[in-house]
Amino acid sequence: MSCQKNKDEVARDYAGTVLVQNSVQSVSTQNSEMQQMIEKGIVLERARSIFSMVRYNTMSMGGAPMGDLFDKAYCSKSWNKMLMQVRCKEEETATLFFEIEHWTMTREPGIVTFDDFEVSRLSMDSVMTASVNFVAYSADSYTPARIDMVYEDGRWVIDNFHDLKYKLNARESMKYYLRKEDVI
Repeated sequence: MSCQKNKDEVARDYAGTVLVQNSVQSVSTQNSEMQQMIEKGIVLERARSIFSMVRYNTMSMGGAPMGDLFDKAYCSKSWNKMLMQVRCKEEETATLFFEIEHWTMTREPGIVTFDDFEVSRLSMDSVMTASVNFVAYSADSYTPARIDMVYEDGRWVIDNFHDLKYKLNARESMKYYLRKEDVI
């Protein structure tokens, strides 16, 4: 019996536990790929869960979501800070900012459903971020949409909303509204 092992062979103890394994992939690579897969699942479930609450709320409220309360509960600190600035400017100028309801991706209140959730981007750098694409369905139309998420205070929260049908970026639109001097 030889003590030499082929590089693709695995050394096992008497109980079958892997002691040594020489392979092309390093353990850290395998771990990071596994972490990516696990985190993708967590992000996907978080997005589905949030929009399940939005759907439930719009159904119980006859089609009108509790917008700012959802923002407080499910959005990032920076989103809420900017939203507060928008609300202050709306009050100061007697204007309204939002063209669409960013939670339902609709222009008019109504019952919506959400489906086809897919993590389109995940970054696990020092600041963990992700994007989730989905489709918002209303009674007479549908809107492809995306949310950008950030990992903050131990949970994934929404940092931006995108209406992919009309190419609306909610955060950029808020920035423009806040910079604009001549609000009509």
